Amino acid sequence: MKWLKEESKVKNSVIVFGFLLLAILILIWLYCFDFLKDPKWPAIISGLLTGFIVALFQTLLSLRELQKLDRYDSLKIMDILPTRDDPNYYRPLLQKAVDEIKIQGVTCKRFLDDFANGENNAPSKNKILLNSLENGIKIKILVAKNAFLEGDDKSKAAAAQPRLAELAKKYPNQFFYAYYEHEPTHSIMIIDRDSLVGPIFPGVSSKFSPAIHLKRESKFVEHYLEYFEKEWQKWNG
Repeated sequence: MKWLKEESKVKNSVIVFGFLLLAILILIWLYCFDFLKDPKWPAIISGLLTGFIVALFQTLLSLRELQKLDRYDSLKIMDILPTRDDPNYYRPLLQKAVDEIKIQGVTCKRFLDDFANGENNAPSKNKILLNSLENGIKIKILVAKNAFLEGDDKSKAAAAQPRLAELAKKYPNQFFYAYYEHEPTHSIMIIDRDSLVGPIFPGVSSKFSPAIHLKRESKFVEHYLEYFEKEWQKWNG
C-alpha cells in the first residue's frame, strides 16, 4: 500500500493505534499470567481498552478527512487564500528571505507600496524589500506592459514605473525588472522555498483574487516556476 511508504496522517494514526494495541495486549498477557498482581491493573487495562476503542471509532469516522489532508500534504499546500489583499500574510515570508524573491504580477504598485516604500516617513514594515536588497537578496519582478492593461491598472503601472527604475538604478546587482507583452494571466510570488500562485481575471483587481501558498518543491507549483523562468528569459532583454 503506497500510503504506508509515505508521510501520511492515516499512516501515523495506524502506527499510533498499533503501538497502543500492542501495549494493551502486553498488559493483558502479563495480567493473565500473574505478572501484574495489583488489583488496580484490571481497571487500568479496561480504561485503556475503552479509550482505544473510542479513539479508533473517532478516527474511522474522520478517515475521509484525514485522506483529504494527506492529499493536501502531498501537494505541500500551506494555505489557501480567498484574496491576496493582506500584506501581513506576505510580510513574515519576505522577512525570512535569504536568497531570492521573484514576482510576476500586473503592475506591482501595491507590492512596492507595501514592502518597498521610499517615503521617508513610511514605517519600517513597509520597507522590508529595501532591507532585503541591502542584505544582497536578488529580486526579479515581471509586470505587464502598459499596452496590455486596462482601466485603473494603466495609472497604477505609470505610478509604479519610476519606483521600479529607481530601485534598479540603486541596486543594479540585486534588483531587476522587465515587462511582458501579453495580458496578465498569472500571479506568481516565489520567496526562497515558498511560492504563492493564483489566477488573474480580466476586470477583477488582483488583490481580490485567490491564491495558493505552497512549498516550492510542490508538484502543483512546478509548472508555475517553469513558466516564470521562461517569461523572464523571454522578456528580460
